[in-house]
Amino acid sequence: MSNKEIASAFDELANLLELHEDNAFKIRSYRNAYLTLRKLDRPLSGFSDAEIKEIKGIGPAISGKIRELLAAGKMHALEEARAQTPAGVAEMLQVNGFGPKKVRVVWKEMGIGNIGELWYACHENRLVGYKGFGLKTQEDLKRRLEYYLRSKDQLHCDAAEEEADFVCAILTGNLAGAFVSPVGALRRRCPVVEQLEILVGYNGDLAPAFDGQAVVLDKEENGVYHIRLENNTPVRIHRCLVETFGSKLFELTGTAAFVDAFVRAAPGLQFKGLRTEQEVFEKAGLPYVMPELRDTPASLERARSGQMPELITEPDIRGVLHVHTTWSDGLHSLRDMCAYARELGYAYIGITDHSQSAFYANGLKPDRVLAQMDEIEALNAEMAPFRIYKGIESDILNDGALDYPDNLLEKFDFVIASVHSNLKMNREKATERLVRAIENPYTRILGHPTGRLLLSREGYPLDWDAVFDACARHRVAIELNANPYRLDIDWTLIPEAIRRGIPISINPDAHSKEGIHDIRYGVQVARKGELTAADCLNAAEALAFG
Repeated sequence: MSNKEIASAFDELANLLELHEDNAFKIRSYRNAYLTLRKLDRPLSGFSDAEIKEIKGIGPAISGKIRELLAAGKMHALEEARAQTPAGVAEMLQVNGFGPKKVRVVWKEMGIGNIGELWYACHENRLVGYKGFGLKTQEDLKRRLEYYLRSKDQLHCDAAEEEADFVCAILTGNLAGAFVSPVGALRRRCPVVEQLEILVGYNGDLAPAFDGQAVVLDKEENGVYHIRLENNTPVRIHRCLVETFGSKLFELTGTAAFVDAFVRAAPGLQFKGLRTEQEVFEKAGLPYVMPELRDTPASLERARSGQMPELITEPDIRGVLHVHTTWSDGLHSLRDMCAYARELGYAYIGITDHSQSAFYANGLKPDRVLAQMDEIEALNAEMAPFRIYKGIESDILNDGALDYPDNLLEKFDFVIASVHSNLKMNREKATERLVRAIENPYTRILGHPTGRLLLSREGYPLDWDAVFDACARHRVAIELNANPYRLDIDWTLIPEAIRRGIPISINPDAHSKEGIHDIRYGVQVARKGELTAADCLNAAEALAFG
């Protein structure tokens, strides 16, 4: 089990025990274990018993439970708590912002046993008569429930890619001569994947390839296999003959709208029986359209007129911006983050720990800002020509102001302005707040502008015309936060930002050395928005604004 999975087990146990009003001390210790274990940068599977016990806040009882999870993938206390909790009630705990105390009220006092019943109770205004559930709370909960139901059983792009790589490795390893590729939303590099699909070109039966690796649930007459992995992820596998692989790959990659428009634009031509996808485009007399651009037919017109842009690639990114260190809530030191970025071949890094209002993330008070700047100056002298920029991720306060006075803000090389609190403003107030932050003369990048968490929290409602106007007018770049749980700004908005001359900065929001690698997901979705290296702030050899 990974550290993340082990930590999550303790988080779930704490929630279930709080739901059942168990011992408060145990609940607190399990929550602390969750917070501690998820931050470890070394796999727990490589720890000795003595090393586990030496982890701060991990006593003998919790270390024993960690060993249970590592040995068997299960924890007796967690299995016992699950057994005492109806499945529908446990699922309610998965709704973002709906904690154990409120779940207990709707379960024990209202007799509500699942998410569907809870949504209907909100619809009928049944919650407002109970303590802690006013009309506003009820409406907010209803919105969260609707979002949860829409998002259920979907995968973030990183998880989808990992699962697909695993299945593709099984197929290529067990089927000699097979052509294998992800298709659908994953191949188009969508931020969220609803259905994991893989195409296999193989002139034979696929079932033997899964022996001992996955459960084959069903095989359709058209050569589609439905399998389920050990972690319960469903995968749809399409089989075709090797000699028709290109045609099928094209058909299953683009959206129905894209494929239909492609076929309609070439009346009388047949695209079946082609071995490579390149042959499909050659037969239509079109340049190859990258999979990322096959969501809408619009890219076909640009291809036909020779206006396809040269999309950004990961090697184009020259600098790593939006990086957290142990000065705030990062896992690795300033020196370690800089050395690792240099080792990866980047030319510069922008250190942006949290500002003082982010007390929950050990945000920097002014004296600590100045101390960090001194350390950066010393490292710059040591690591040259690699460059370390002095930055900050400044909280945007409720009124749109930044988190420090001007005489401190002016000392930074750049400021990323981000919203982290009070995400429930209406469209007008939210937009006004962001615009004021953009207008601040020290703001250089607008960070994760909507604050969304994919499959968990909807984004801030914004008047994008007003936001774009302000960014263009004040020469402020917009972040594409590359963390696969954010990928914010949404790729569909990138073309308009480009049209208005607003640079996009692909930033990992890295809280560890490994987090820097999230840049790849940002690049993937930036390509969907037709971003080029020329329009990307940190594709330049040195950081420059305005």
